[in-house]
Amino acid sequence: MSSFIKKYNKYKYEIYLTAVSVFALIVHIHLASTLNLGNDEAHYYAWSLKPSLGYLDDAPFVGWVICLADALFGKSQLSVRLGSIVFSFFDGFLIYYLTYILFKSRRAAFFSFLFYLSAVIFGMVLSVMMLPDAPLLFFILLFFIFFYKAVEKNGETKWTDLFHFRNEKQNLSAPFVSSYWFISGIFLGLAFLSKYTAALIPPAVLLYLLLSKRNRHYLKTFYPYATLAAALLVFSPVIYWNAVHNFISFRFQLSHGFSHPTPGLPLLLAGWLGQVLVITPFIYIFLIGAFIYAIIKVVYLFYLPSEKQNLLEPLLFSLSLSLPILLFFVFNGYSHRILVHWPDIGYLAAFPIMGYAAEALIAGKKITRYYVYFAIFFGFFLSYVLYNQIYYNSIPVGKIIRYIDKEKRLKKGGAFSVIPHIPGKPSTADITNDLFGWKHAAKYVGIVYKGYKSVDAPLFILTHHYAIADELVYYGGYRPDGNIYNISGFLNQYDLWQNLNKINGENALFIMDDKYMINPVKTYAPYFKSIKKIGRLDIYLKFKPVRTYYLYLMKDFNAKKMIKHLKAKSRMY
Repeated sequence: MSSFIKKYNKYKYEIYLTAVSVFALIVHIHLASTLNLGNDEAHYYAWSLKPSLGYLDDAPFVGWVICLADALFGKSQLSVRLGSIVFSFFDGFLIYYLTYILFKSRRAAFFSFLFYLSAVIFGMVLSVMMLPDAPLLFFILLFFIFFYKAVEKNGETKWTDLFHFRNEKQNLSAPFVSSYWFISGIFLGLAFLSKYTAALIPPAVLLYLLLSKRNRHYLKTFYPYATLAAALLVFSPVIYWNAVHNFISFRFQLSHGFSHPTPGLPLLLAGWLGQVLVITPFIYIFLIGAFIYAIIKVVYLFYLPSEKQNLLEPLLFSLSLSLPILLFFVFNGYSHRILVHWPDIGYLAAFPIMGYAAEALIAGKKITRYYVYFAIFFGFFLSYVLYNQIYYNSIPVGKIIRYIDKEKRLKKGGAFSVIPHIPGKPSTADITNDLFGWKHAAKYVGIVYKGYKSVDAPLFILTHHYAIADELVYYGGYRPDGNIYNISGFLNQYDLWQNLNKINGENALFIMDDKYMINPVKTYAPYFKSIKKIGRLDIYLKFKPVRTYYLYLMKDFNAKKMIKHLKAKSRMY
């Protein structure tokens, strides 16, 4: 019995980690199975129907994962999201292990895991929705682990010891060091294949090596450059695809992620407050405190004798690979719109610092101990609120936005003056509504399409926004450049797929919803002989309206005129 208790006390945090992870996995599977695909997820599903070395919007790995999952398990919402569920499940273990090898504390490692899981963006969003961030976070964490192993002078010598929890220090042999560098390069390359924001990692690594007195000498060796070369080799298919396509994806990402028509403080606050909300307020406050604590600790340790600097490298490593990336997105938010999930890679190396700081605070005064517990509890509570909002729509988001907009129009000042305007209609501002209604809409569109096709054939589906086209591709079974086309006012992936000459002279069934409203008669009148509104579909959730669809019949498409118009806007490549 005593031996059992000893083993339990030794591995209790691994037991807690596994139990919580399995419970979270069950919740994620439930969400993934019951929610309609979000607009971005449907877009990446459309990618999977046309496997390629590159796409306009981002790196291709997410499309490959969906393609593989659907081939193995068949088409379903769960199979589309399976990659995200699996990656995020292991992300928790990797964050735990990364924290352990940095600070040699199971308790700190467990707290870093709890901070990760209780942050809404990681525990509820990126762990369910199949976005490029899912493989990105997984491969970045593996890169961090192998890279830290590579630069450390003291480590394990056996390959099988990589995932063993050991405290004894041994000399790291040169061949094994080389393999760590090479493997870290492979994972960095896979991160590049997942999402272009992984390009922020090499500068952060360079900063760490420049600041580290102990590991700065590696810059005079071939190791870090061989690591980068290995990463670029893995990423080379995307580079080749871009070269063939006039580097369209790289150029699109630069203009997409680094431009906004109205820069200023409200834009910066909108981006920053978005981060506070998705990380959750009390965890974000703790994160700031942990950064301050770590910086002070690093400065203090920097001037101590080398034998007393055991914590310097772990803290410096975590700070260098997190704080600069997060600050980049904060300050870039002054002139550019930053979506809430873009800075996610900056938090991965921050969680170990938070776990280390939490362990120190818990051993201190009661008030600091209670704050740590409360911050984590409040994060999980907000995850529950989001879960409740998704299924029961209990928070009147539209009414709140209408009130804020009214106060801003009355110019009452105060807090309302710095709250940015939320684009679109208040009735469509609740983004959780995007996860409902598409299945019914596609069924309705299918009935109408079949009926009109029997009379007005040949007939194709037309949308003005790629998100609507993508959702219909998944739920309606339509195929890009087959029987569904997207002709919009901005460049998107459909411009690379579709050949408008194929549908010259055909009739179109046009679909739009009240989130992406346009005047279809005004927009498409020059390219069709006639346009007529033929239908409307209202979607309700718990007796509350969440979306309205509008259908138009457009006759005799003039492809030559449309192509001429698109070429004038540099839209055809």
